[in-house]
Amino acid sequence: MMRYFLKRILIMAPTLLAALVLIFGLSRLVPGDLVQEQFEEELDESRLGEEELLITYQRKAARIGLDKPVFYLSIQPAAYPDTLYKIPFRSRREMLIKLLRQNGNWPALESYFNNIGLLKRALQALPDSIQSASRSSLGQLIGDLQYTTDFSVVRVLVKKSSGLLQKDAVLQKALGGPHAQLKQSLNELIAHPQKEKLFLPSVVWHGFDNQFQHTLLGYFKGDLGVSFQDGRPVSAKIGRALGWTLLLSFFALPIAYLIAIFLGVKMAVRKDSRFDKRANAVLFGLYALPSFWVLLVLLYVFSNPDWGMNFISITGMMDLDENSTWSEWLSRSTRQLVLPILCLIYPAMTVLARQMRSSMIQALNQDFVRTARAKGLPEKAVIWKHAFPNAAFPLITFLGSLLPDMVAGSILVENIFNIPGMGQLLIDSIGTQDWPVVFGIILLGALLSMVSLLLVDLAFAWLDPRVRFNQVVKA
Repeated sequence: MMRYFLKRILIMAPTLLAALVLIFGLSRLVPGDLVQEQFEEELDESRLGEEELLITYQRKAARIGLDKPVFYLSIQPAAYPDTLYKIPFRSRREMLIKLLRQNGNWPALESYFNNIGLLKRALQALPDSIQSASRSSLGQLIGDLQYTTDFSVVRVLVKKSSGLLQKDAVLQKALGGPHAQLKQSLNELIAHPQKEKLFLPSVVWHGFDNQFQHTLLGYFKGDLGVSFQDGRPVSAKIGRALGWTLLLSFFALPIAYLIAIFLGVKMAVRKDSRFDKRANAVLFGLYALPSFWVLLVLLYVFSNPDWGMNFISITGMMDLDENSTWSEWLSRSTRQLVLPILCLIYPAMTVLARQMRSSMIQALNQDFVRTARAKGLPEKAVIWKHAFPNAAFPLITFLGSLLPDMVAGSILVENIFNIPGMGQLLIDSIGTQDWPVVFGIILLGALLSMVSLLLVDLAFAWLDPRVRFNQVVKA
């Protein structure tokens, strides 16, 4: 058993690593700029000048480790630079990539883009006494140039900016030099394309100082990052929500299994009886009912003061301070937890009971059960000591998939009953694009799934001594 346990742990390691790589990759594919989203107020483009904006962005990116390459290596066209990740703002990087795919001449493109920045900084450095319609229009044109990926449009914008400078002598004197450099770099870029480099692959080794390695080390230390919304550690937010979800599952899961086992065994023993047929019909009907409809009906019935049944409430759990003890939370929230637990029990119980009935019927028809009865053993011993252990295997398998779902939280139940658990945290985080929290929950779910499968295998060996992991049973 121990040898098998250690072997499974070793197998879980690469699986967990693959899950981490996948989650990390997804986190870098989400829309938007992670640095901008986390430091939105400090990176206000309308408040900061171009130079100060770039410096602030680089400082904030370094603070959360996004100034480093994404992975250990990258496979890219030879036209791409190996320092593309250092360019501030994701929108600007994407714009440069689109231009680069059309031209392939990175040195000329870099010079062109830097000259746009120089012209913008020169315009912003002009004294406030120089105010004119031409200055405002020129600022708009430069802003458009920073995000234009069509060279024909770029030419038109540069031509318009030349016309504005020619009409305003003050602007021509102050900005003529930077504007001339911009035109020259644009002409150089268009005149010397290097498109052949776009078809030549290049492998770039970035080293171990990269985003993935730092994220991976943080995960192993329990550091899941910080929330974009309130700056709190992701592990703290998930831990608080996990407490509520585990509280619900602690009551719901054992009760669902106890009811399902008792009901399923009784239905199998009394197969085709009136009780079996009625119980089957009830279970099938409950399973067919939409969960959200059942939740709303129960909520309406048991919280309706007009019917005298307002002993259930969905408010109060969020009124307590986060520093309150668990006993205070539990004592104040008992009324709020009754219906959510019931709503978690009934769908799991319907599936488990029908599964228990089917597997128990098969077990009761086996030869070893007939032998036990022929020996004169009491019927209870035949059912629970001989038939049930063999019939319980499907329930254990089902537990392997049910446990991660229970711990991940029921999105429907927690949102309807306003329970601050994992399900509600996941929905809230997706709605606010709080990606560190979202991917932290996904990582926890992946880890729990692997642990659940391991526990299921170990439970098989404990329940049936005939199971041997390292031996082949020969007939």
